[in-house]
Amino acid sequence: MTSLPVSIGIAGIGNVGSEVVSQLIKHKEYKKSFTIKAVSYRNKKKKRNFIPKDITYYSDARKLAQDKNIDLVIELIGGSEGIAKDVCFIAIKNNKHLITANKALIAEYGKDLSELSNKNSVYFGFEASVAGGVPVIKVIKESLVSNEISQITGIMNGTSNYLMDEIEKKSIDFEKVLKTAQKLGYAEKDPTFDVEGIDAAHKLAILSLLVFKKLPRLSGMHVRGVSEVTLYDIKTARDFGYKIKLLAICSNQNSFECSVEPWLISKDHSLAKIDGVLNAIEINSNLAGPLLLTGAGAGSKPTASAVMSDVFDCLAGGNRTGLLRNGVKINQVSNSKSFKSEVKFYLRVSVVDKVGILSDLTSIFKTFKISIETIYQDLQKGNQVANLIIFTHNVKRTQMEKAVLKINKLKGTVGNALAFCIYN
Repeated sequence: MTSLPVSIGIAGIGNVGSEVVSQLIKHKEYKKSFTIKAVSYRNKKKKRNFIPKDITYYSDARKLAQDKNIDLVIELIGGSEGIAKDVCFIAIKNNKHLITANKALIAEYGKDLSELSNKNSVYFGFEASVAGGVPVIKVIKESLVSNEISQITGIMNGTSNYLMDEIEKKSIDFEKVLKTAQKLGYAEKDPTFDVEGIDAAHKLAILSLLVFKKLPRLSGMHVRGVSEVTLYDIKTARDFGYKIKLLAICSNQNSFECSVEPWLISKDHSLAKIDGVLNAIEINSNLAGPLLLTGAGAGSKPTASAVMSDVFDCLAGGNRTGLLRNGVKINQVSNSKSFKSEVKFYLRVSVVDKVGILSDLTSIFKTFKISIETIYQDLQKGNQVANLIIFTHNVKRTQMEKAVLKINKLKGTVGNALAFCIYN
C-alpha cells in the first residue's frame, strides 16, 4: 500500500498537464490522499492562475524528479529523448512512482523503464500513452489477464481517421482536408507523425509489449501512412463496399507481425463505423472472444482522464510495477515485418489504353503466383488513360510487393501502382 498522503510533482503544464492539475484540485475529497507539491514548465510568463501559489516551481524538470519531498512524478512533457527521458529515469532511480502519457518514450525505452521500476518496486503508470480516454491498457492487464490474446487491431490515430472520413464525405482531396484539420486543431502544424503512421506505431509497440512480451523496433516495423491515399481510391473502395482505414495490427499467430498501414475494410465491419477523431481497438482472445473498445483517443480531457486513472490506481496501492510482472522476459524485436500470413489485395494501376498492356500485367501476376479475383477498367482523361482496379485472392505480401515493383517498370504505366491489403 502506498503511504498517504502522496506528494505529486508534475513535469509539463501544457493542455494535458493543465487539465490534470485542475482535476487534482477539483477532487478535494481526496486531499488526505495526495497533495500537489511541485510543477515544472518552460514558459513562466504564461499565466497559470489555476496553480496554487504555495506549489514549488522548477524551471528544470530534472530537479523536480530529484526532489526528496516528491513521491510521484507525472511526466507530460513528451518526446522520446531529452528532458522527458531524463525525468522518467531520474524519477524511478530515485525510487519515485512514475506516471506518463509519453508513447514515444515507452515505445523506445519501455523495456528499460519497466525493468528499472520492477527493480525499485515503484509504480509505473502509462494508461494515457495509448488511445487517450480508452482504457485499453487496464483492460489488457486486468480484465483479460487470464486470456491468450492472438491479435490486436486498432484505429489508433484520430487525425488519420478524420482525414479518411472527411475525404469520403466531402469528396475533396487530401491536402485540402489536412488544412481544415489543422485549423480545427485535429492535426499538428507538422502532421508527419500522424499521417505517416508513426504515432499509431508507437502505440502498437506498447500494446505488443503488454500482450506478446515483445517490443518491436519501429525501424523494423512495416509502417505506412495515409498520405498516398487518394480521393479516387476512397471512392472506388466505397463503390465496392469498403472503407479505407489506417489500421495498426499486431498478431502472434503464424508469426509475430506488426504493421501500420491503410487497409480496405468492409463497410459493415465494426471498425469501419468508427468516425472522425475517435479511436477503436479490437482485441481477439481465447476466452472473452472479440472485444471492441472505442472512445476519444486524444485531447486534453480524455488524456487527463487516463492519467487520473493511474493516479488513483497508485494511491490505492496498485501493483503495476513496470509494464510486466517481475521475472517476465521482454524480447526486443528488430524485425516484425517478415509476413508469413496471406491476405487479399486491392491494386490500382494506371495505364495507357493500348493493346498488350493487360497481357503484360497478367504475365507478371503469373510469375509471382498472384490469382486475380476481379478486374475492373475505368477509363480516364478522354479515354487516353485507364485505371485498372484489381482485387486478388489471398497472396503473400512479398509476392505482391515484388509484382508492384515489376509493374512500375512496365512501359505504358502512368505513375506508380498502389496496393492496399483487404481486412477480412
